[in-house]
Amino acid sequence: MSSANRIESFGKWVGHNLLFSEVLEADNRAPCLIFSMPDFILRLFHMEDGGNEFGLLAPRIEFWIALTMTLIFGAIFSSCLSCIMYQFIVIPRKRNNKQNNEYMTPFLVGVGIIMPLCALYPYYGLRYFHIKNKMIKFLTGLAQLTSFFRCSEAMFGFLPPNVDDSLTNLIIYNAFPVEVKFNANGAIKSTWTTVSHNGANCVKYILILGIYSSIMLSYDYQPYSNNEGTNLLDINILTGFSRQQLINNASIGILFQVYLTTFGFGINFLTSLCGVQQLPLMLNPIFESSSPSDFWGRRWNLVVHGILKRGVYKPVRTKYSRLTASMAAFVASGLFHEWLLSIVFYPDSEEHIGSCSPPICYLPTYGRNTLFFIWNAIVIGLEYAIGGAAIFQLFKKHLPLTLVSLLVASTTLPTAHWFTNDYVRSDFFKDAQIGFPLIVRVLD
Repeated sequence: MSSANRIESFGKWVGHNLLFSEVLEADNRAPCLIFSMPDFILRLFHMEDGGNEFGLLAPRIEFWIALTMTLIFGAIFSSCLSCIMYQFIVIPRKRNNKQNNEYMTPFLVGVGIIMPLCALYPYYGLRYFHIKNKMIKFLTGLAQLTSFFRCSEAMFGFLPPNVDDSLTNLIIYNAFPVEVKFNANGAIKSTWTTVSHNGANCVKYILILGIYSSIMLSYDYQPYSNNEGTNLLDINILTGFSRQQLINNASIGILFQVYLTTFGFGINFLTSLCGVQQLPLMLNPIFESSSPSDFWGRRWNLVVHGILKRGVYKPVRTKYSRLTASMAAFVASGLFHEWLLSIVFYPDSEEHIGSCSPPICYLPTYGRNTLFFIWNAIVIGLEYAIGGAAIFQLFKKHLPLTLVSLLVASTTLPTAHWFTNDYVRSDFFKDAQIGFPLIVRVLD
């Protein structure tokens, strides 16, 4: 056997035995428990047709093993990049020496080597390990996304405090797709209280997500049909203000929040087990935000917010206005979500668009994600301009926080399907649900 064949065989072995590529390709679980659903629950969710026998599907442990192994592989890759980053970006920036081309070295290495490697690694990794589950693909891309923007942080000198104090700190910072806390002594150590807190919340949200996904699955993840076309030019802004589309967008937005919260606690649990503390990923943005900037800046996906703030916003802000810097950060967010779509729907070596059809082989529509984030950049701009008006301050002061937060979320709802359509129309959520308990109707 040649060296190339051995390498290929090793990738197949890892994909089959550690990442469970075939097992996680489709949700073919059999019910471990069958029961009758009470009639009042069926009437509550308009599910009277089809019988009242339901089954409980147990989560597949292989999903969580594959997720853990994906994070480990990503950590190894990011640690290798950290060594290059420290030697050729961090140290030259610390010297701040414009002689002997040291001033340009961080940008040449970052833009010419590290960023392209972060952008390309997921494609080769997915193909090499034959990864087919779209949620595992999503998390693979998300992990490398953090390294991409953390390279930008290093190039422009906006790494979090104490991260660049040593190579060890930088490796720890880049190894995890969450934001590890540091002080002058290095990474802050986790406690068993932190470990148990993250573990208990992860289990709690796995159960919550299982219940909510069971409800959403009964509607095929959209309560009402979406007649908007799949092409970019099919967008109709008025569609987003219809009652049916607003309900669709709200229900799938909540689903995304619960998914991110669940995985956030799960990854934080693993990070805590490794002995370091980290920031939370989500802080209940849909139901506790006081303004659009609070929603995006202090509650929704705080890891991505942090890397965009330090990797895009702050560098742009050194030369341009706050509004321009915010627009740049939102556009960057839109572009990397477009890239993430290409990762999620990237076919492996056994999938060919011509030989299989949606939802398994799915061609996403590019451009919608960017438009969605530009919309929200405009909303943030309007908040900067008129958010201090008396009427808005009156609402914030006298209305219940939950109602204020729902009003804030309504600024995003009309265009949320621009972001979610590709995930809903493909089998993305059906791939994701494999790792969670589900209640499904038992068909005769």
